[in-house]
Amino acid sequence: MRSRAIWIGGLLLTLSALAVILSPVLRAAAHEFLQGFRLQRLMVVPYAFSLDENTVRMLHRALEGDLSFEAPEARPVQSLSEAEGILGFAVRRPAGVEAFASMGVIPETAVRWTVDVGHLREALRAAGAADLEVPEALQGTVVTVKVGPAFIGTFEFRGAPYGWLHAAPPVYTVQPEGDVRPLAEAALRLIGMPAAEARRLARTVDWGTTLLLPIPMAPGMTLEVEPRALGDREATLFTFPEAVQAPNGEMVPVRFLLWSDDQGIYLIGGPDADPEQLIRWARSLR
Repeated sequence: MRSRAIWIGGLLLTLSALAVILSPVLRAAAHEFLQGFRLQRLMVVPYAFSLDENTVRMLHRALEGDLSFEAPEARPVQSLSEAEGILGFAVRRPAGVEAFASMGVIPETAVRWTVDVGHLREALRAAGAADLEVPEALQGTVVTVKVGPAFIGTFEFRGAPYGWLHAAPPVYTVQPEGDVRPLAEAALRLIGMPAAEARRLARTVDWGTTLLLPIPMAPGMTLEVEPRALGDREATLFTFPEAVQAPNGEMVPVRFLLWSDDQGIYLIGGPDADPEQLIRWARSLR
């Protein structure tokens, strides 16, 4: 029983990792703030997180009045038809996955950021980024980020647990229209990305088609990120080495694969998952 609980914990780690990646609270400031967003590519960027707890508290105080957000809670469901009725779209499944051991729905979540240039400059000073100029033209810019809804489920394959997520494509709007690069660079600095990396991404990412997923790496944290081809799409394979204990006592990695298409964002993985099997499932999506 304990070994099974440990492996289930590893599966939850997989799903939790995705929740961190997609969490509007942690990522809203770093997403593509743009008009007419059309998702074509997921770009994953691990980076060394550079802000201490006191700085994070200062950022919260500086910006909390400008942000509107309600944290969603997952809702368990008993059937796919019930899930689809809530989601408003058909849940896609990898080939061979006919039933889920557990299922849930995460409601759509929206974050609204009304930019106050004074507050943003104060936050940048707190983050050690006072060198970054914030144009007065950003005053009153309203950024809206919508994430989800999403289906989450667990299943077994050859005796091992796996997690599956299918989320609706994200929706981004910014009013009024304008150059979003200064705002993107400021947002990346505010989530602790080093200055050079934030500047490079802000200036080179195609903000009209690319979903940027920054992953902050805490001291001592190890994460391997590998791009994998899915035909005309690119997936990202994440590996947390020696992240969970297998039933035989061996420490094994947790792996999951993340990708997107016109119908959504997907994640599949679990403890000691075979990368090639994850690729096969992704290619078989139906």
